[in-house]
Amino acid sequence: MLLKRALLITLAAGIALVATESAAADDARNVNFAAFQRVDANFEFDPIVLGKFSDFISVMDGAQILILSHTADSINNDVINIQQDVLRQGKDGLGDVGINCQLTYLDESTPESTSYEVGGFCKILDVGDGRENKLLAIIPMTGLPDTAQGVDAWVMLYEDEVSGTAFYANVSKH
Repeated sequence: MLLKRALLITLAAGIALVATESAAADDARNVNFAAFQRVDANFEFDPIVLGKFSDFISVMDGAQILILSHTADSINNDVINIQQDVLRQGKDGLGDVGINCQLTYLDESTPESTSYEVGGFCKILDVGDGRENKLLAIIPMTGLPDTAQGVDAWVMLYEDEVSGTAFYANVSKH
């Protein structure tokens, strides 16, 4: 009798877990993140870029892409780590060139409206062979457009005028 009850409790907990995971998967969004660096001194980053992905890349004709990240199935309170580094032994020792981001994703949507945000920080590094450029970019929580809601747009999260670096993001569904 005790074993039968334990099995029923375990089965009920398993069904609840599967239902919870299924609901979370339905609410999940893909967080899309891009970092660019200005290569044309006259180029200016726009705070919002409208259009599909190909339009977004085309508008960035005065900048080079540094990172493009598609984090699938993100849910509320996920921490997204985005990293691209090149470690190189140089004449002055070990060098590090890259971007490292830790971003918190919030989904505060209700049945009436959607609300997605991302914020955190990114380190931009260019260190070694006489260079000592380090920047800590603090990214405040920023609302993101959802392409699944018919809003094909990318929002600028941060721009550093000195390094010519800008970060953009949006969310999408599958």
